[in-house]
Parts: sequence; C-alpha cells; structure tokens
Amino acid sequence: MAAGRILIVDDDEDIRANFSDILCELGYETSLAGDGESALQLVREKEYDVVLLDYQMPGMDGATLYDAIKKVRPSIAGIMVTAWAGSDGAQRARDAGTWEVLRKPVDIAELLGKIQLATAAPLVLVVDDDHAFCQMLWRLLNERRFRVAIAHTEEDGIRQVSNSEYQVAIVDLKLGQGDGVNVIRRIQQAVPSTKTFLVSGNLRNAISASQEFEEAVIEAVLEKPLKLESINRMLG
Repeated sequence: MAAGRILIVDDDEDIRANFSDILCELGYETSLAGDGESALQLVREKEYDVVLLDYQMPGMDGATLYDAIKKVRPSIAGIMVTAWAGSDGAQRARDAGTWEVLRKPVDIAELLGKIQLATAAPLVLVVDDDHAFCQMLWRLLNERRFRVAIAHTEEDGIRQVSNSEYQVAIVDLKLGQGDGVNVIRRIQQAVPSTKTFLVSGNLRNAISASQEFEEAVIEAVLEKPLKLESINRMLG
C-alpha cells in the first residue's frame, strides 16, 4: 500500500520529475500536472492526500488553483513550493488554507517532513446540508491540521464513508430530504472506531434519534449553533 497519494503541480518538467522520483522511492504514489486545468482534471478523477503547488504558473496561479481544488476535494492538504515565498501570492495561498509555503530551492528533508505530517493527519468527515456551517468547520479544522472531507447529502455522505477511513465524523441529523442516521449506520458498519458526533438544530430530536445506537457509537449529541467549547470537544 502506498504511503500516500501526492499530486505535483509545477510548470517546470524537471522539478515535477525530481519530486516524483524522490517521493516514489519513499513509497508514495504520485501524479504530475504542468498547469491548473490539468491538475483539476486529475483531482476530479482521483483522490489525493496532498497537493504540491507551484505559485507562478501559466493560466492559473497556485493560490487560485488550491481554491478550486478545495471545491472538488476539500480533504487534500496543500503545500506551496515557490520562489515567491515572501510575496502577496504566498499570503493568498495561506489565506486559501494551504498548510505550508516553502521557498525554492526547497530543503528536501523539510518538504518530506511536511508531506509525512500531512499524509498522516487525521481525516474528518463533515456531513451537513448547511454550506456555511461546513466551511466554518473546514477552516477551524484545517487550521489545526486536520484533513476535512465534506458531504451535503445523505447519499454523498454514505459514498464518502465507503471510500475512506475517517477518524472523526460530524453528521447533521437532517440532510435536506435525507437522514443523518443512515450515514451514521454506514459509518458504524465501515469503521466502528470513528469518533462520531450528531449535530442538530433540534436537540430533542437528535437525542431521540441517537438512542437507536449503542452508547459507544455516538460520542456526543450537540445542538446548533455550536458553541466554541463544543467545537473544541470535537477537535479533541
């Protein structure tokens, strides 16, 4: 099994090849892209743990690209490797949520350490039809170096549970026409050790729904809007 899947995006073919050779020798699986559009196509087709981004590229800079990647697969951790590490663009990359901005020529040992931390970071699944709530949690969790996947429907939540092993799941009781309880059932079947939180604007209904599960299945039932201490509890 690969140590992790890494997407390398740089318009310099030699840099792409060098990074790939080093990472493949260490057991990582890599894909290469020379521009933003090619990278986005790969992200649509395959799941990655980390994307290594150049900033200055034709057509789409690295910060804009990471913003676009987040919309497709928000669980991909971003690491910027650029000659422009002190520029406004690097700050834009940080604002977009990239975990690191490293200066070219990069210290390979430092880069490998950052990649190792990112691929080993806990995976969190947020299942909620409230897009603003999901983005708020993404920002808070991403800042604390969690990788965060997002689903807005019961169907998508169940699909994502089937594709990855999550350490934490935060599931809304009401998902439009769907039911968060069905997502939790799937989590229980797929990865029983997942630390699962049920959230709802109606605490009474959520507590009632949680009672169909054994006590250890749901870590806590939390009422929206979440208080800071509740969020800190989920982050653990």
